[in-house]
Amino acid sequence: MTESPVSTFSPEHCASLHNQLLAKATEHDPNVQIERTLAERFLAAAPEFAELPSLDDLPWYRFLCLLDTTRPAANRGVHLLTPFLCQPDPSTFWTNRPGQEPSVVLLYGQNNGDSPMDGGIYVDIHSHQSVWHGSISPIFPSSFQWLPLEVVLRKSLEAWDTGKFYWDAQEATIKARNWTQHDLEQSIAAFHRLISSIELRMPPEGNEARLRHQLEPFDPQTLAPFNISPFAAKFLTTAKRPGFAFVAPGIRVLTPELLGEIYGTEASDSARRTHWLGDEEGWPTLILPGIDTVPRDVGQSTNPKISSFDEDWGFGKFTVNRQSGLYIMPDTGNSDLVRFVASSGLCNACEFRFPCRWGPPREPKLAEVFDHWAAFVKDGTWTVDANGVSTDHAWFTAHAVLSKLMPTV
Repeated sequence: MTESPVSTFSPEHCASLHNQLLAKATEHDPNVQIERTLAERFLAAAPEFAELPSLDDLPWYRFLCLLDTTRPAANRGVHLLTPFLCQPDPSTFWTNRPGQEPSVVLLYGQNNGDSPMDGGIYVDIHSHQSVWHGSISPIFPSSFQWLPLEVVLRKSLEAWDTGKFYWDAQEATIKARNWTQHDLEQSIAAFHRLISSIELRMPPEGNEARLRHQLEPFDPQTLAPFNISPFAAKFLTTAKRPGFAFVAPGIRVLTPELLGEIYGTEASDSARRTHWLGDEEGWPTLILPGIDTVPRDVGQSTNPKISSFDEDWGFGKFTVNRQSGLYIMPDTGNSDLVRFVASSGLCNACEFRFPCRWGPPREPKLAEVFDHWAAFVKDGTWTVDANGVSTDHAWFTAHAVLSKLMPTV
């Protein structure tokens, strides 16, 4: 990596964060053996470092000297640090990946069923910046996408604090939940921030009663006849809805009437209802419908992001009767991810501009999209009238790049 951003690196502080993660990962294992031999194993794998006269003063080496690890398995298998990451293994620090500079090491190999050497958290031992880099792309991320190692370690600790990471007693291992109460609360808070930002820009004349009026959350029994993902159902039955119609360009607040109109005519054997994108009952779920359905002739579009809507790899089959809008789109690790479907058939608006760099790549979360939309309201990019956001729905197709989110830690 070159031209890394300058950051303050504390070997002691980062080692403390790592050791806290290890303690959480091993606290339920009565037979665990903790040792502090990583620096020794590092010099065995890279003996040229032992010849440096100022080795003990190097922040990277001091960091390694302070790291706790579990004793490596007899078969040289590497134990987990988090559900997504393995503990450091100096024998795989340098993996000879295309674009991997000599100063970049694979500190934490990934845990996704593939070899840990195929990706994970890489660290530049000079700048101490880090980045998640997976096995798909042969090109390392640009320098501006790298983050201080402390930030990456803190993100994993936060996952323990919020209940995302947990110890599965039945399988005797650490795992990650698909969603937590924290995820739900974050989504609801962001939704209310979006509503408030719209209300603040509404014309005052005649809207006093509208602004004070909020619709109650959905009754669970109203959702029961339809295949709604567990997270989407919890959101819809918890979040109060505004008294106006539009929360984004051409995107409506879901009502019981719209629910019956849109979901009530869906075929029982539709792809959406018969395929889970996440774990059990992880159906794609429309929570904020658009004003139109996607036309049948989108395959003729010259835009490949639109013409692919009805292809085998397209998202069209997972929509509710081709309805545009904001969908909860679970994957195997997160139930609060979203996919936006424009009425043009475009399905890549409101994506990340580049992948998350502190962990496994994912789509944006519901809370992240709501906050992104609120920013468009606050800065005047979207206009507002008495019915909410009044900008035309075509905005998403015309400004697909602008609609995309920057991943923020």
